[in-house]
Amino acid sequence: MQTDFMEVINPTADRELKVGKIASRNHGLEAKRIGLLDNSKPNADKFLEYVGRLLKERYPTIELLPRRKMTRTEADCLQDLIASCDLVISAFAD
Repeated sequence: MQTDFMEVINPTADRELKVGKIASRNHGLEAKRIGLLDNSKPNADKFLEYVGRLLKERYPTIELLPRRKMTRTEADCLQDLIASCDLVISAFAD
C-alpha cells in the first residue's frame, strides 16, 4: 500500500516543515464525522453551510460539526476537531 505525504508551508510565519498523511480517497464518507471550520471571514460560514448541505444530501449518515475560529491565533476548537472528527473542511473567505 502506497502512503503519500504532503508538505505544509505557512507563508505568514517562519518556515516550519510539517509532514502529514494525505487522506485516502478510497473510503466513503458514510457515518463519518466531518468538521466545518470557519475562520470568521465574510461569507465563509455561508460557503460551509452550502458544502454541509451538499454532503448531507449525498451522505445522509454523516455528522457535521461546525466550528468558528474567531481569531488568527485561536486554537481552542482545533483540538476538539482533531479529537472528534474523521476529516475537517476549512474555509477561508474575504
